[in-house]
Amino acid sequence: MSFSRERIFHLVTLILEELKKEGMVVPEPEKLRSRLTRTFSEELRVLETIDQEARSKIERMSKPVAEGSGEWKALYEKFFDEEWKRRLKL
Repeated sequence: MSFSRERIFHLVTLILEELKKEGMVVPEPEKLRSRLTRTFSEELRVLETIDQEARSKIERMSKPVAEGSGEWKALYEKFFDEEWKRRLKL
């Protein structure tokens, strides 16, 4: 789940435009833009790490599982969710 910096900027711009449409006043839009961009980037890095961990767990299994198969998808979702919850300590 990788987004380019340009894509992140685009998403942040869309969010700021929606806030403006809704009549919300943002006193320091550039400061908010910077914070949103940093937050999105940090969260995407976490998701990429979790993705790699889930894939790694599947690869280390004694029985090979073909990527894209139903079994692989179920395992990926299970491992991804486990790692997500572990990191969030849910």
